Amino acid sequence: MWFIIDDQMADDRRIRRLPLATVGLWVKLCVIHSKGVSMQSKDPSAYPGHFDQLDLKDAGGTMRQLQQLIDAGLMEEHDGGWRPVYAEGICREPRVLTEEQREARRKAGSKGGRRKAANQKAKQTSGDLPENSQANGEQNGSKPSSKLLGDSQAKTWHKTDTDTDIPSPTPPAGKPKQPATPESGFDHFAETYPGSVGAKGRKTEAEARALYAAIAGNPVELTRLQTALRRYKHAVNDGQIRSGHIPRLNTWLRDQWKTWAPEPVPSTPIHKHNWNCEHVHQLMDPHEDEYDHTGSLRNGNPSEWWKACQACADELNNQETSKEKQ
Repeated sequence: MWFIIDDQMADDRRIRRLPLATVGLWVKLCVIHSKGVSMQSKDPSAYPGHFDQLDLKDAGGTMRQLQQLIDAGLMEEHDGGWRPVYAEGICREPRVLTEEQREARRKAGSKGGRRKAANQKAKQTSGDLPENSQANGEQNGSKPSSKLLGDSQAKTWHKTDTDTDIPSPTPPAGKPKQPATPESGFDHFAETYPGSVGAKGRKTEAEARALYAAIAGNPVELTRLQTALRRYKHAVNDGQIRSGHIPRLNTWLRDQWKTWAPEPVPSTPIHKHNWNCEHVHQLMDPHEDEYDHTGSLRNGNPSEWWKACQACADELNNQETSKEKQ
């Protein structure tokens, strides 16, 4: 995948108003995002579709510079992070090739390579012929050099020196994509981890596998874990953590991964309707005069008004429960 900058970018008013350091940060963040999108096309869990504050720090940027890019319309907030806005006249949105397009390019490259080799061989053949080969050929009754060159070119387009046909290469049959399993997820995670995992089947590896399975059972926690691993790898690659200080995977999963993970997004509390909530009052208040208010809930004898409001609340709760099941 390529991140393409338009050749008119330097003349765009949005770019000219930004400090040079902010423009450089914009290029780095776009490249980070493009690389992540390319990885995401092969493994959806490899990149969340946006960069976060740690990525911004790794790129050497500040929140003030990021805000300048957002104000200029070159960045936007997305799912708790940020991503580039591909503006016309500044850059072009990267394209991810499909498997069919990649296969077509491989075939085109293979054909072009064979033609180039044939042309080079034809030139070598014509260069090796002596200047008087045509005259000698005519005296000996053989074909002139021009005829030999023509025959050579005709053969080298599709045949070898021994005049043997070269069959067109058959692309290997694609293997069907296997569904992701907890085992395959752990194997990929362990390969990405910058430290040691332990021998397969040993206690440390088995513990790491069990810890990963417990976390991966919750999709929200799994996303946090993948982000934590990506941040931890950045820190190791940048030299913030020395190689001798990287724990084994089971220790990292047990004690450290949450310190590298983003804060969990608090879940919105589910509202449960009751006889006195505002939603019930909106529906029931216009009909209040239709019900008797005499009675005492404390004495176990609620009024008809209370019963009607509570029935309305129960109906609203049942409707929302049925929506969640659908």
